[in-house]
Amino acid sequence: MRSVFTGLFAAVVAGLCFIAAAKASERVVVTTLDWPPYTGASLPSDGATSEVVRRVFEEAGVEVEVDVLPWKRAIAMAKNDDAAVAYFPGYHCRHVEGFIASDPIGTGPLGFAEHVDNPITWSSIDDLGEQKLKIGTVLGYANTDEFDEKAGTGWIRAISANDDLTNLKKLIRQRIDAAVIDKLVLSYLLATEPALKGQGDKIQFDERPLDVKTLYLCFFDDDRGRELRDTFNESLKAVNIEDVLDEYFETKF
Repeated sequence: MRSVFTGLFAAVVAGLCFIAAAKASERVVVTTLDWPPYTGASLPSDGATSEVVRRVFEEAGVEVEVDVLPWKRAIAMAKNDDAAVAYFPGYHCRHVEGFIASDPIGTGPLGFAEHVDNPITWSSIDDLGEQKLKIGTVLGYANTDEFDEKAGTGWIRAISANDDLTNLKKLIRQRIDAAVIDKLVLSYLLATEPALKGQGDKIQFDERPLDVKTLYLCFFDDDRGRELRDTFNESLKAVNIEDVLDEYFETKF
């Protein structure tokens, strides 16, 4: 009888060890875009927000690989490729159908870059349309629901570009009146982009923010995605996002 219990105990222990080993060796791939300083293949740890995502997964005992791709490909890979389980950072997870959002993984102050010699004046989104201002936007990026809706109707004269840098170059030459941009992205580009060297005194961030955007990790909405989202959210409670970001900017730049 003792040998039976001994064997049963050994089997249980072996099973628990197998489960623990499986969890420790679990590996997932998440996709993102090149959006310094939040994300980017050329940045330490693939960017500040990538570091947050990595810390949370590590807390859960999950190894994560971050693939940096063009934005539309990042979303498509997470939706159509079994190798990727989520994309980030989304202001929401409604870019295409089939995704669910994690709890917040950070915030981003969204507003307007403007030329210091010709700052814009506005108190509502409608003011932008009434003044017929030419506003630079980035193709494929979500701004605010109200802004995007009125840009879609043509009320706001939105001039699309492939990236923020192109918009800032246009702004310096005053080919547009303002550009929608994240405040930290603007600061990063002015500090690091050779094409903008010596131009920082021509551009400023408008004092009125358009929005303070919440950032999410967007999981594919299937059984595995929902399970991983729940695991991620639980581990996120143990990670102080602000501490991770402070440490990142203090040590990486």
